[in-house]
Amino acid sequence: MSIDVVSYSAMMGADEEGTLRLLRAHRAYTDNAIRNRGGRIANTAGDSILAEFSSPVEAVRCAVEIQAAVADMNAKLPADRHMRFRIGVHLDDVIVQDNGDLIGEGVNIAARLQAAGDPGGVMVSGEVASQARAKLPELGFAPVGESVFKNILRTVEAFRIVTGAAARDVARAQVSSTAGLTSRQAKADGGGRGAMPVILITVGGLVLVVAAALVWLFVLRGPTESPVEAAAWTLVKQSTRSADVAAFLERFPTGFRAEEAKARLATLRAEEAQRAAAEAEERRRQEEAARAEAARAEAARKASAQDAARRRDARLAATRHLDWKDVPCARLRLTTVAGMSCNATSPYEGHDGRGRFQRSAAGVHAGGMSTYVLLIEAADAASVHEALNPDDEDDFIVEISNFTRNNARGWSPLVSHAGGYFATFTAVDGRSCTGFVKPGPARGAGLEWVIRGYHCVPAGRTLQADQIRAVMDAQRPR
Repeated sequence: MSIDVVSYSAMMGADEEGTLRLLRAHRAYTDNAIRNRGGRIANTAGDSILAEFSSPVEAVRCAVEIQAAVADMNAKLPADRHMRFRIGVHLDDVIVQDNGDLIGEGVNIAARLQAAGDPGGVMVSGEVASQARAKLPELGFAPVGESVFKNILRTVEAFRIVTGAAARDVARAQVSSTAGLTSRQAKADGGGRGAMPVILITVGGLVLVVAAALVWLFVLRGPTESPVEAAAWTLVKQSTRSADVAAFLERFPTGFRAEEAKARLATLRAEEAQRAAAEAEERRRQEEAARAEAARAEAARKASAQDAARRRDARLAATRHLDWKDVPCARLRLTTVAGMSCNATSPYEGHDGRGRFQRSAAGVHAGGMSTYVLLIEAADAASVHEALNPDDEDDFIVEISNFTRNNARGWSPLVSHAGGYFATFTAVDGRSCTGFVKPGPARGAGLEWVIRGYHCVPAGRTLQADQIRAVMDAQRPR
């Protein structure tokens, strides 16, 4: 049996990868059909197959089944994806080479019959028709006539197989008893004395074919598919994991599907390697992007910190040179208690936010207790004090007076309370102290005022958190 794909080169030129996938799908059925009918795939070359059968009847059955399966598959595909086969079947003597390939005139005749057939059809020689027609009454054998093929010395009777309802309309033409002789010999002998050599040649050819089939059946034929392997392959063949196919091969290393599984395994491993490489490249790009983003964020943080430090230093330097004047505590903007001394500045531009500001301060030192309070407020409704920032307040609490800057040690971290912050420290004379900041009401993106200060109790006493919060809560403008 000779099988070939119609217009295969043109299909490859239009879509090479798609055509190969389609051919593999067809071959999966074709190869199985050949084996199920007792055939052996002897030669393959691209899209062509040469198969050997021990029975010409089984070869014809196989050819018809293949064409029916191809037609059924084509019916499920768009027209531009149809793949059609030509099949030729001939009965003759062949030579089996050491590698299992078939050669000889019989092979050439099968190939010529295939090439002369219709797309989607099966063409058989007279020798095959004479053997198969009685055993396959459901098929029709339509005579095509005698053909002289290139490089074939004898004429060949050709028959086109017809299936279905049309088979009943095909006349059962007589097959020539001289099929296989040259035209000149058939006409000269007229079926007389030449009939015996023809019979002997035919019988000899059949004997050789049967012998070759027996050799293939018991020596050369590959493994057959067991039900267990078939069930396992049904589960595995659609898997996209190479591990599944590898496990199948471990279970059936020399099975019917071994070669197909090896090819599938190689394809899946190549695809997995490509995916792994793509994923690794994507991870590398993401890591590089993350590192670049982290570097940008760190640079922005450092720049922001440096800018904040410059602004803070400039503000502290400017406020140290403000013009302070003593004022009666009754006229001070801060709420005061008896014994406090008070002073204030004139309104000044900027330093503490956007607009004009004024500072008021009050302090008292008596009996080992000390309190100092500083109010910084916007001088008009258009001015806005900057919102509190823990990084700034950490420095400002230290800077509220020369006392805390020069006479404190053991500062604690900032603790938040009511939108403000406080920290504890110890004076050089052993007094327990706290520095604090309290925000005023919001104004736009900032504040109307801010109060900063410190409070100390005599040595030997410890300021508790609730006492510190009470001191902070008591501070307010008039």
